[in-house]
Amino acid sequence: MSRTFRSLRRRDVASPPPTLRVRRLGAPALVLALALAGCKGDAPPSEATSAAASGAAGSEAVAQQDPKAWVRDHIEKENGGDLGVIHVNTAKVDLDGDGTDEILAYASGSMMCGTGGCNLLVLKSEAQGFKVVGDLSVVQLPVGVLDSSSNGWRDLAVSVSGGGIASSIRRVAFEDGHYASNPTSPDTEEADSLGKVLLTPDMLSNGG
Repeated sequence: MSRTFRSLRRRDVASPPPTLRVRRLGAPALVLALALAGCKGDAPPSEATSAAASGAAGSEAVAQQDPKAWVRDHIEKENGGDLGVIHVNTAKVDLDGDGTDEILAYASGSMMCGTGGCNLLVLKSEAQGFKVVGDLSVVQLPVGVLDSSSNGWRDLAVSVSGGGIASSIRRVAFEDGHYASNPTSPDTEEADSLGKVLLTPDMLSNGG
């Protein structure tokens, strides 16, 4: 064997090709990268992310509330028992000008109404349900809302009749954080019209 051949063989054995050296150095780096990726994937969501998700779920729950079911439950709790079938007819209108509709809920039923009419509830949406800002008795239909306002809330116009009361339309104002509970009270004034009509007698035939 010539000297030249022996020199080449010695260099080939002592010095691995460049590609082999790269592979040997790259293996530990690859293991470290995979370990870091695994740790990153297992990291828990941040508090801000969790809070945002909880807030979205809370908003969705409020949006899905059924005001009719809420009114039925509220009436039974207020009266301490079963009042039989309660029909609830609703209408939406922004009464306080905040851009969010309040709900007018007319509750009727054999145990709910008398010769003077039935109950009208005014509800404002809140985070945990609804707040009652009006619970009017002896209300007949139709019911409307006027352009006039009292203490930042639009006046209601309700029909009254029966029970010895002359038929008329009464303006019910917002005072001391709520609407007056008795539209036939001497404190309420007679209105010239119903304004924008929201609840009508023919709604009752739909069952509510």
